[in-house]
Amino acid sequence: MRFNKVFGIGLPRTGTTSLNLALNELDITSVHFPFSLYETDDLSILNEYTGFVDTPIPMLYQKLDKLCPDSGFILTTRPLEGWLNSMEWLLREGRYIWEWKSSYDAFNQEFFGASNFNFELYQSRYHTFHAEVFDYFENRENLLVLDLNLGYGYDDICNFLDVPVLQTEYPRGNESRQARWLQKLAYKSGKYNKYLEKLVRRCDYYYQRTQNKLRLL
Repeated sequence: MRFNKVFGIGLPRTGTTSLNLALNELDITSVHFPFSLYETDDLSILNEYTGFVDTPIPMLYQKLDKLCPDSGFILTTRPLEGWLNSMEWLLREGRYIWEWKSSYDAFNQEFFGASNFNFELYQSRYHTFHAEVFDYFENRENLLVLDLNLGYGYDDICNFLDVPVLQTEYPRGNESRQARWLQKLAYKSGKYNKYLEKLVRRCDYYYQRTQNKLRLL
């Protein structure tokens, strides 16, 4: 590979989960959502992985460019309307599906201007973010842009990274879905007791496993 590190700098809900899966399939050890880079000053995670994708990388890519010379950057993107719809889903259903932390809201407040979905603010940040990225990487050859609307696969990524092209279907992950009732209960429980939230989420996990096994009978 022609880069020391690879950073996926696309905004959330632009195919970041799929990109992380693809990098790992290419034997590039990659971590999705390395949020400790926002929460702490500890940068030791940079020594543990080669690839880093999703939040908080869109906020930190210029700093990481200086900290990690000879890195490659991949901007995943999608049309504004679809992205806004997906972000609205994330900030509504995602709170239930994942174990949401107050620091996630703090990041969204700092980066997007609002911890909850706000059409005007998120639309504005979409435009300013992309303008900043294209200005920063102007006349450089270490940025690859992948547009979900145009479609892409391993050819684009492998040619950019200068690694052999993987002859398999490009992965898809983390598609929008409705939160389950136990996930919603866990989120509400967590407002009062984090231990109870973990317990309810564990119940949901084992319930889903049991349901899946029953379907196979």
